[in-house]
Amino acid sequence: MDDALPDEKNPSGLHFKFSKIDEATLPQGHFLRYRAYVFGAPESKKFALAVWKIGSDLQMLPGDVYVNAKGLLMVHKPRPDQENKDSVESEDELDLAVQAARGEPVRFVLASTDEKLLVPGTLVPFPIESKTGNCRLEIRLALPDAEAVLVYADGLPPNTEVPLEAVSADEPETSKFSVNAQGHAATIDMPFVEGKESGTLKVSVSTKGCSTSVEVPWGKGTYHPL
Repeated sequence: MDDALPDEKNPSGLHFKFSKIDEATLPQGHFLRYRAYVFGAPESKKFALAVWKIGSDLQMLPGDVYVNAKGLLMVHKPRPDQENKDSVESEDELDLAVQAARGEPVRFVLASTDEKLLVPGTLVPFPIESKTGNCRLEIRLALPDAEAVLVYADGLPPNTEVPLEAVSADEPETSKFSVNAQGHAATIDMPFVEGKESGTLKVSVSTKGCSTSVEVPWGKGTYHPL
């Protein structure tokens, strides 16, 4: 769902890489700061950057965006001495400060101003995940208060269907997880149970070599940025 797979607007499958700089607690809340890279994005183009948080509309960030040879997002065209740098002066980098709850994805879109290139990316500062060997299971919020969640898994047997168990407020449900050739699977779940205002969703997957589960609270008032 969030894979930057090759398509008409991103034929090379370019993708974001985020590197945490620091974090700070301010009167407005707790913020994490990142620098961002899109390696392979053309330096000759001018870009715009948009952010999309759950429960909100897509928001264009102010100012033009450029990249250097390392894909580092900058606020101006890189000088010759900045061409091959992984980081530059703080006033020259595009500084991303985000707030997020556990399991909350913050999505970005880098778009060239000529509309010929569109690169999506997702940052999850506080992932809800469980790992067993090469197997990984993750829940992401799709809406605030977990009215809907995204479930991702990696390291499953390729090109198979595996059972996925979801228990929400003690109500069990079993479905099939369709796994692609890379061992990746994704689905969406609506954890709300009729007659109940809140609860916990526990999602589990169990196959040969992979047995793990993750949990997330749902219901009014469960959304809390960290």
